[in-house]
Amino acid sequence: MRDMANQNLPKSVQSRLQPFIDKGIQNGIFQDAKPVVALYRRKAKELKDTVTELGGMKNSNAQRFVANCVLTDLSAMLRQKSFVAHLDVWSVDSRMTRTGRAMANVFGQAIIEDGDSVMDSALFKMSLWDEDASLADDLVGGLTYSASISCKNLDTEILDLRPLSGMTVFTEEEYEHGDRSQLLRDTYDITPIAELENDISRNRNDYRLVEATVSYAGVQQSKTGNSFGKMLLKDDSTMTLEAIESGEGLMLNALCDTDTANRFGKYSEVLALVTTSMSDQYGLSATIECAVGLVVIAPPKVETPKSGDDAEDNASDYFNTNVETIDLDDEDEGSDDEGSETKTEDATVAKSDDEGWTDGNDEEWDDDWD
Repeated sequence: MRDMANQNLPKSVQSRLQPFIDKGIQNGIFQDAKPVVALYRRKAKELKDTVTELGGMKNSNAQRFVANCVLTDLSAMLRQKSFVAHLDVWSVDSRMTRTGRAMANVFGQAIIEDGDSVMDSALFKMSLWDEDASLADDLVGGLTYSASISCKNLDTEILDLRPLSGMTVFTEEEYEHGDRSQLLRDTYDITPIAELENDISRNRNDYRLVEATVSYAGVQQSKTGNSFGKMLLKDDSTMTLEAIESGEGLMLNALCDTDTANRFGKYSEVLALVTTSMSDQYGLSATIECAVGLVVIAPPKVETPKSGDDAEDNASDYFNTNVETIDLDDEDEGSDDEGSETKTEDATVAKSDDEGWTDGNDEEWDDDWD
């Protein structure tokens, strides 16, 4: 018996799409025809001007045209190798880029099913763009989901998961995942903050793991209206008498998403996965991909300015100076790095001088923090 959802498709369209629907169900990409029906409706809406010119959706020519568009996406999707992923979502960061594109970054750990085999837990990231970015609206950090996804390489330290041509649906589930901090330690060695300047990230996927104490965490707003988080991190290598006497920088200045900045109060102990940058003018800085709390101190509800002995560690003063940080606001889908520096009211967000920052297959996922 055909799925009742197919009754929402015109009879001629259903007969054309049904073999592809059956194949998708057979491959485990979707469980019924509902995602295909939704895709058909979405394409009709996206192409409404053309549909109107063809006589409207009740016209057979318009129905044939929209069905062809759906088949274009479905045929590409069915050629992809797909997997069932069990996702422990650690963070979701959605925003509009400077170029007006909707995007969302999802990070966490995943267990991938490949046929009858089940992979060990691995870190993952997923970049959602344009229409797919809305998929992140229903994702909540700390919850677990299942979804059909694609992944070009299952042997990397961090899996680069991709949605299936608009067909991926995240379904909340109960699934037991491993300890987050242990997975980070199993994947990366701890690098002391004092050694980061001698081991700078070569690209946006070249991560360093630091175990640190939060000296400051807060959210700021740029001139363009985007909110972004900033953190100051210290570890044993920066809190030595030798470091204090030498006058060297005692903190790692890092940008992060607002959820991360709001999660940790001063003195929290975290594992932070970061990419780093070094500037002759501004020194060492970092961008936090994710942070897992080891000891979490709730942030204060109202921030008050520091005074007296604490003035030296006043992050507000620290961030009122221009600080260079990694700007990952590159367009991944074929556009070149703009190569410009954008100064904000708080920080200078400079693009890497390295045109090879990406492997050519990245996306504009790390936004305009300014």
